[in-house]
Formats: sequence, C-alpha cells, structure tokens
Amino acid sequence: MSKWVKVVKVADIGGEGLGIAFSGEQVLLVRKGEEVFALSGVCSHQEMELCGGEIEDEAWICPHHGARFGLRDGKALSMPAVEDIRTWAVKCEDGWVLLEEE
Repeated sequence: MSKWVKVVKVADIGGEGLGIAFSGEQVLLVRKGEEVFALSGVCSHQEMELCGGEIEDEAWICPHHGARFGLRDGKALSMPAVEDIRTWAVKCEDGWVLLEEE
C-alpha cells in the first residue's frame, strides 16, 4: 500500500529545481507554474545530477549535456539520453509537496 509523504514547501523549489533524497533515491523537484513534478535526480546518460537544469516547454533539460526528459513521464526526449528516468506521483497541499511512497 502506498502512502503520501510531505517533503518540502512548494516555495522552496526554485527555477533550477531542488534535489532531495527520498526513499533512498535522488529526486529532482521542479515547478512549472502551479504544478510540481518529481523526476529522478540523476541523468540516465552519464549518471550526473539533473539539478541546475531548466524547463523548456514540457521537458527538463540536463545541465551537463542537454538531454531532455518529459516532466510528466520521464521519457528521454533527446540525445544523448536514450533511457527514460523515473518519476513519482506528486500532490500539493497547504503549500507543501507530497510524494507517493510505494
């Protein structure tokens, strides 16, 4: 059974994303308008941190080699990444970000 875990305040997520540890994994939280997304904090291309990148349209751009990943599904959208990254279910309540822990 899954449960929702309060992790950070929505206001703490800046334009370059926020890296956190969650359930033993590095997670990148990014905010686009009122929506918050949770992606693996590690690029599938060379296992480098994704924090410090930027949003373009519906994608997160890796700050190291420019690979693009879908915000909603973690799909690898451009080279050099060919493998998708993990995503987590997110909800926001009372100014907090909650992630679904399985």
